[in-house]
Amino acid sequence: MYWNGVLKRLDIFAKGSWFIYLIGSILLSLSITTTKNISRREWLLLFGIIGFYGWMANIILFFIFDLMDSGDPSIGGIPDIFMFVIGPAATAILFLNRYNTPTKLIRVIFFSILSFLVEYILGRLGYLKLKGWRPVYSIPFYLLLFAIVLPWTLKIIRK
Repeated sequence: MYWNGVLKRLDIFAKGSWFIYLIGSILLSLSITTTKNISRREWLLLFGIIGFYGWMANIILFFIFDLMDSGDPSIGGIPDIFMFVIGPAATAILFLNRYNTPTKLIRVIFFSILSFLVEYILGRLGYLKLKGWRPVYSIPFYLLLFAIVLPWTLKIIRK
């Protein structure tokens, strides 16, 4: 009985959370095993900083502006950690690992589309409940993030 309450408070089995666990685990595994141009120190710093960015985006969009809800909106559970910390941090590390190549623009567009698709699928699966927000509103944010914010963050870390 007690453990059922614990599991409920952690929101582990929220509708559509399986997709978050799957994508987050794949991205995290790839970010750990395929980074060649990111040192372990940079990996740790990027993971922490981007995780912080993700959690702040969660607070701003989901609580302050109340534009969306995820899972059970009254609690922050394990799927939220995957969605706002692990997924974004691992994606950013994969993106930055080969950022300084001749295909920068293609990489920015590819990762923006990938992020948009994950957000869209989470909405379709019922994990994200949109309240006045549409996934297409996120596209300029993703483009700005991948084109300017993440490269700037890596540049600061490397100084």
